[in-house]
Amino acid sequence: MRPELGFFLLLMCMVLSGYGAFASLVSAWTKKRSLWLSARVATTVSFVLCLVSAGVLWSGLFNHDYSIKYVLENSSNDLPYLFRFTAFWSSLEGSHFLWTLLMQLMVVIGLWVYHRNNEHIMPHVSLFLQSVLCWMYWLATSYSDPFIRVSFPPPNGQGMNALLQNPYMAIHPPLLFIGYTCLAIPAAYAVAALIYGDITQGWLKTTRRWTLISWTFLTAAITLGGRWAYVELGWAGYWAWDPVENSSLVPWLFATASLHTFILQDKMGQLKRMGLVLAISAFFMCFFGTFITRSGVISSVHSFAQSPIGPTYLYFLASLFAICGAIYLWRSDSILPTDARKVWGFSKETMLLVTLFLLFMMITIVFLGTLFPIITEWVNGQKISVQAPYYNAFSPILGVGFVIAIALGNMMRFQTGKIPKAKRSFLIATLGALPLSLAYAWGGDVFRSSGAYLVMQLVGYYLISWSILCLLADLWVRLEDLRFRWVLLLKKNTGYCGGLLAHIGILLCIAAFLGNYRGLEKTVTLRSGESTDFYVYKVDFQGLHTKEVENAINVEAPLLLTKASGKKTTVVPARSKYPTKDEFMHEVGLRSGFWHDFYAVLSDFKKGQNGELDRITVQLHINPTVRLVWYGVMIMCLGGVVALFDRGRGSRSKDAFLSS
Repeated sequence: MRPELGFFLLLMCMVLSGYGAFASLVSAWTKKRSLWLSARVATTVSFVLCLVSAGVLWSGLFNHDYSIKYVLENSSNDLPYLFRFTAFWSSLEGSHFLWTLLMQLMVVIGLWVYHRNNEHIMPHVSLFLQSVLCWMYWLATSYSDPFIRVSFPPPNGQGMNALLQNPYMAIHPPLLFIGYTCLAIPAAYAVAALIYGDITQGWLKTTRRWTLISWTFLTAAITLGGRWAYVELGWAGYWAWDPVENSSLVPWLFATASLHTFILQDKMGQLKRMGLVLAISAFFMCFFGTFITRSGVISSVHSFAQSPIGPTYLYFLASLFAICGAIYLWRSDSILPTDARKVWGFSKETMLLVTLFLLFMMITIVFLGTLFPIITEWVNGQKISVQAPYYNAFSPILGVGFVIAIALGNMMRFQTGKIPKAKRSFLIATLGALPLSLAYAWGGDVFRSSGAYLVMQLVGYYLISWSILCLLADLWVRLEDLRFRWVLLLKKNTGYCGGLLAHIGILLCIAAFLGNYRGLEKTVTLRSGESTDFYVYKVDFQGLHTKEVENAINVEAPLLLTKASGKKTTVVPARSKYPTKDEFMHEVGLRSGFWHDFYAVLSDFKKGQNGELDRITVQLHINPTVRLVWYGVMIMCLGGVVALFDRGRGSRSKDAFLSS
């Protein structure tokens, strides 16, 4: 299919989105229901056209149509089928196109599936969403056009970025963009509620559900991005507080804060305006993170090359901030608490406020650390980067706060300072945490640490064990009240069950993060047949081998690992050479276990000639409790999925104010 067709379809989508925004505006002004319904039809047609346009680009990628500049720069004749598909989002124009396509899909779902109580604000919701879409389509047909032609196409393309030829990169970007686009719906509902001047129970259900969907996808996406960095970049870590990593973490933190605010709104009718601000801020930070990624203002291994798209994003961000800020200042006084008679005391709502405070502290620390290089360059022309020690200085303090708040917040009840069967629960948790944490410390070889690190880890594992046991003790109390009817607990307290899983997953991740303080590393040069001792392993180098893997040639250096028990296993660090690239890429050797990962990176190699033995320089790492991160995140995502089935309290339907 000709690329001109794809470009023309994107233009049509921009026109339809513009019509949808205008029709929604008139509908909100005149109360004509038929106008916003026509806007909904227009955005549905726009999705179909956008999907066909995406098909045009995919067709070019699969058929090696190098007359399309994007295909030329991101594909080649040797590229496997999987990466021909993922090349769609491997560069700036394609990733923006994917975001636009997914945004269009979520807008269609959001405008067709909504609570009947929200009928009266749907024109405002449609106006916000279709205005954003119109701008995204304009960007896709101007600064981020994926269908630019090449006059004299060569017989082969320049190839896809070798770092992105990884299965995790086939999943991470779509999940991340789904998370971003789902946050658009709560933001639109927040602006609509401000304009209309009211929040209904139907509004709360809708925004909570969309935020929860986004939170689940963002959790999975951020973790997959960390997993990609872990196995692809060869630096033996999965999180480095990189600015682009932070740009996806901040919306996740805002979404997490929103979910806790919604609980207070549902149970007490309080913090409505804060919920609106958080919903809008979460979506705003998605675009702010994209601005950082695409503008080139911050250097990162994850970011795209500098391009003219940066200033356009900045103008959009300024406009979005100004419009939403003006609406909030104009209408926020109309958003009042549902029941102002409820008194705040030391109870569950207090711990929710403490949790919100900790989340706001985390957001502030991450946001300032990310912006600091930009600010210093703007002020004195010198870019000063903020490294991991800045974040790590605050993380333990906040971590302790989160661990305690999770335990107490789940055990407490609303409007009362009493904890059901508190003495028994705290006794079990306090005593049970000691052997549990000591067993974990012994199995995880924590006692190899010394000084402050040893104390910090022992205290950390004890508090985490205590918090988990507090959650389980509270679960036992609830089951006792229900005579151990598990099905009834899951049916009547679905939100609680999902939250329990999510909090346990977070605690497991915090326990895993503590393992970073006792990692080991060693750099050694070996000849074929030589060995070295590292941690509990004897490492034998067995000689270099060359192996063809799809579109690359790997130079492999198998290492035989032998434990004291005699158990043997092999890891294979390698360097990959792609035909369209000059440099060699890392392929790490990894043996993953429950207590630690053995991680090997081939730094240098020399093939022996004339009787000379093969020689390698290899970096060896012991990374404790990394697997616990992946387990914890899976439990978190499971909790998010379970919580989606919570029906809430419900309320009477509100009469729609729109006329036909």
